[in-house]
Amino acid sequence: MFGKIRNIIAPDSDFSKNFFILFKGTVIAQIIPMALTPVLTRLYTPEDFGILELFVSVISILGAIANFRYELSVVLPDRKEDAWNVMGFGFLLSIVFSLFTLLVIGLFADEIAGLLNNSKIKFWLYFVPLAVVLQGFFNMLSYYNTREKLFKSISYASVSRAGSRTLIQIVIGLFKKSPAGLIIGQILGYAVSLFPLSSKINFRLFFKKITWKNMKAQAYRYRDFPKFTMPSTLANSTATNMTGMLISALYGINSVGFYSLSNRILGLPSALIGTSMSNVYYKEAHDQLKKFGNAKEVFLSTLKKLVLVSIPVILIIILGGETLFAFVFGEEWRIAGLYAKILIPLIMIRFIVAPLSVSLSVFERQKISLYWQLGLLVISILVFVISWWLGWDIESFLILMVSVLSLYYIYFIFLLYKVVSGEK
Repeated sequence: MFGKIRNIIAPDSDFSKNFFILFKGTVIAQIIPMALTPVLTRLYTPEDFGILELFVSVISILGAIANFRYELSVVLPDRKEDAWNVMGFGFLLSIVFSLFTLLVIGLFADEIAGLLNNSKIKFWLYFVPLAVVLQGFFNMLSYYNTREKLFKSISYASVSRAGSRTLIQIVIGLFKKSPAGLIIGQILGYAVSLFPLSSKINFRLFFKKITWKNMKAQAYRYRDFPKFTMPSTLANSTATNMTGMLISALYGINSVGFYSLSNRILGLPSALIGTSMSNVYYKEAHDQLKKFGNAKEVFLSTLKKLVLVSIPVILIIILGGETLFAFVFGEEWRIAGLYAKILIPLIMIRFIVAPLSVSLSVFERQKISLYWQLGLLVISILVFVISWWLGWDIESFLILMVSVLSLYYIYFIFLLYKVVSGEK
């Protein structure tokens, strides 16, 4: 058995070496907030975590498309100068998009807060544009570092973001009992992480090399990313992040807080491994496509690694979720453990799918991604409508959501395999 696992991990391959560089930084970055989350749950209430979840949901949806997904194309040009022009265009897009977001919030802040069923979120909506532009810059710089195989810089960015965010949240929480510390920490964590990501870039040369003419040429060359990948990303991000918002509308902000903690803890494997695996897989899949015309080998290898990691996590949560959450985070958070037991199958399937989903960008099959993501959004909305129509409690809603979406994600894995095999 151990021999098979050793063969799957393949520690001497370039993939694994790059992965473990990212993995070390990501582990440290996740150990910090994981170790200190019990402190945060005693400084902040479920309502505070609920408001943070609403804020993060909004910036996650908008931040995912801040660059119109041009960050994915930074890896593709053969010339560094072209990659820089893609990056420069992406920076401009994120600034313009954040200003547009500020305009919309200025006009409709009351209505947005009303839809979210929480008046306290109104003040924090004005911080959304800042968080969105920071996330846009982070996304663009992260993929540029992936292109240049600067995986250590990505690791340092992960550590600095997590460390600064958690430290700020704790310090503010000691003096002020409100969601302020959680949200300010979230924003400043992104700001701090930009420094290691940009440390290897010669910005003097960068600004000399980018021109409006070349930016337009690269924007046109990779136009399928905003045309197909951006709508699909928006659909996926909305389907994934709207859960907290709709829970707030249907079941109240405290339920959002419990859901937020369970989702955060269950998301640790994805944060620990998924992002690192995705960055390395993207580059390796692109290289295999150029060399062999398919990426079947690296797809199956990555799939096996992800499944191996997910199995023990599922068993731990199913066997002791409620007791574990009550012991670690305080008795007040036992309900979050119940939510975790329900959510764990879906979270783990998403954990497996997320790194592999970039295959569609590598093979420039953005149309498939768009159609699938739109289907995901429609199905997610239908689950909420059914639960609302039947008057179900939150546990029944979560069970229905997990059952339906898990099957849909499993279908997606088979679809991705056909793409990387050249069959679709």
